[in-house]
Amino acid sequence: MADSGTLNPAVKANLEKVLAEEQRSAALRMAQIRLLLSIIAGVIVLTPSQRNNPTLAPTVYGTLAFLVVSAIVYGVTRFVPSVGKWGTLAVAFVDVPMLAFIQHLQAERLPMAWYGIPTAVALPCGLVALSALSLSRTVIAITALMATATILRRLLSLELPTPPILLTMLVPPAIGLVAVTVVGRIRALVHAARKKDLVGKYILGERLGAGGMAEVFLATYSPEGGFERKVAVKRILPSYAERPESIALFRREAELGAGLAHPNVVQVLDFGADGDTWFIAMEFVDGLPLSRVLTFARKAGTPLPLPACVYLIEELCQALDYIHTRTSPTGSALQLIHRDVNPPNVLVSRIGEVKLNDFGVARAAGKEQLTEAGMLRGKVAYAAPEQLLGQPYDARADLWALGITAFEVLVLQKPFTAPDDVALYRACLEAPLPVPRSLRGDLPEGLEEIVLGLLVRDPGARFQTAEQVLKRLDALDPSLTDRVLGRKQLATWVNDVRKTMSDEAAFSPTPSASVPDGQTATMTHDVRTTRSTKPEGS
Repeated sequence: MADSGTLNPAVKANLEKVLAEEQRSAALRMAQIRLLLSIIAGVIVLTPSQRNNPTLAPTVYGTLAFLVVSAIVYGVTRFVPSVGKWGTLAVAFVDVPMLAFIQHLQAERLPMAWYGIPTAVALPCGLVALSALSLSRTVIAITALMATATILRRLLSLELPTPPILLTMLVPPAIGLVAVTVVGRIRALVHAARKKDLVGKYILGERLGAGGMAEVFLATYSPEGGFERKVAVKRILPSYAERPESIALFRREAELGAGLAHPNVVQVLDFGADGDTWFIAMEFVDGLPLSRVLTFARKAGTPLPLPACVYLIEELCQALDYIHTRTSPTGSALQLIHRDVNPPNVLVSRIGEVKLNDFGVARAAGKEQLTEAGMLRGKVAYAAPEQLLGQPYDARADLWALGITAFEVLVLQKPFTAPDDVALYRACLEAPLPVPRSLRGDLPEGLEEIVLGLLVRDPGARFQTAEQVLKRLDALDPSLTDRVLGRKQLATWVNDVRKTMSDEAAFSPTPSASVPDGQTATMTHDVRTTRSTKPEGS
């Protein structure tokens, strides 16, 4: 990433904000250490044997004063950040002068004035070392200068020879020089790491997952103007950042997503390059992928309520109907196919919104059937038979994937399973389709017919459009098609899962990204072993 001086104003403001946060964190860290040290010193000095020693009276009162000042500095730093960020200067302008005053009072009570020299040197040097916690070379330099002046004043009062005074005076600057060198290196490393957390106008936060060629972060969009917005930033991995074909796929995903605007489709907000990386900024969905909800339901042994299932299937149908019928600005049909409809790519928000995500492998119908000879883009368990056989396919392949997803939502298991990919291919092409009602007794016949109509192996006999599916869903019993009830039930499930995962310290916000479950966004499978297999009707 370019140096902050060459950044656009918004990004530069973000970097300054990050550095200001570092300064506040350092101030709070120092305040905590000062308070801890003052408590330890108080415990030591205020023991009965020490408290009753009249010669230690200045030290006792000084320790109490240090404790009070440390508590005040900590409170201000903790609760008044605008002022507390300057708390690191308290070591130089409060602690060192206070220490010098206490030592001056203490020296008058000592039998021999030179008895206090080790303490008079060691304590200021300790404060110089403490100032290193500020990660500020300026604070260290000021503290070292103040400490040197304090030691010099103490030594001159003893009328010692010049050489010992000069040698002793070099100790605080030497400690300060070492601290400055170390802190300079630390700051360089921290700033380098922080700069990596800035992508364009976005401050990256928690890393939420990684896929085939990208990683996803929860991020904050913070342009000029003072407002912020949570987004999900998908950033291409460094190993792919220099591959033209990877960048082209990444760009195509962004272009496809940016051209879609629908309540049931995750919105792409931005695409660009920042330094040596490419990124896509997307709408943040505060919820979970459907796959996690289904995993929770399986573990609980409780299926989702039927109205919630119907509502979810209907929302996915709305998304697919929009995608499949999308036209270009000139009015020509785009014939888009998602090609990766499955539970990890369906995001459900905490208020019951359902959004289809990840257009990394989407394409226009009739183009790029296979990426290579015999290679298929997508997940085998959700791929339509015509895809598995390397035959031409269209939007009806997405309807098959919707059928597999709907089957899984309703009965909490996939219709076809196998121990390996080859067996799974054959199962998808040849195995009898389980009867949904045999796996869930309360499943209405009309809803079962819709699922079975989506899972016809012959695409010509399958539902032809998502609109047809929507009409069949609308014809179901009103108790199943109550959208308000279905959305409420789905939201309740999502929040229950979130709470359970939070209690287990395993929950993290889910982005509108292709890899919220930590799964590979696109799997590539060799279909040549099944070329000779013919599909059967379901």
